[in-house]
Amino acid sequence: MLFDSSKVLLFRYFVLCIGIAPGIIFAWLWVNGGLGANPAEAAVHFTGKTGLVLLLITIAFSPAFRLTGWRGVMAARRQIGLWAFFWLVVHMLTWFGWDQYWDWQWIWHDIWALHYVRYGVLALLLLVPLAVTSFQWFPQHMGWKAWHWLHRFIYLSAGLGIYHFWELTRADYLVPFVFGSVLAFLVVFRLIDALIHRQ
Repeated sequence: MLFDSSKVLLFRYFVLCIGIAPGIIFAWLWVNGGLGANPAEAAVHFTGKTGLVLLLITIAFSPAFRLTGWRGVMAARRQIGLWAFFWLVVHMLTWFGWDQYWDWQWIWHDIWALHYVRYGVLALLLLVPLAVTSFQWFPQHMGWKAWHWLHRFIYLSAGLGIYHFWELTRADYLVPFVFGSVLAFLVVFRLIDALIHRQ
């Protein structure tokens, strides 16, 4: 029978696999020609969806802890959150470099001219202070209350990210609708939980 610390460690390895797996899948698609006629666009979409999924999983870790009470969920929350941030940074860099060829004039043009690009950039910028302050030193020095308030920006970031995804979708809206529904459920859960526990 595994001790709880061993279960937590195994769960952290599982989360590590979740963070790495998209890279392996993408490499396999690239090598086997699975990125389609426009690999740059496929790469931008793949990394963006991966980052959004991991961001929603990060948000889901708090309800999972509330429902199960298992500390392993909270022990791995920062880890999955940093993986979400990593893949969203890769998403942005892929768009900058592979899709826009580091043409800063054109990149700035798109950011100012296309509102869904602005929302995507804003969603990522909101995650920067969350990623920076996710390490153990910050909550103790910021104060837990201020730290918790800051990290609630993850909901706003996820909302902006899903809106960004919705706006650039041209035909099938099923996936962004599912993402939005999941986020709405998690927000409602968090509000009810806050009312019950008066946080």
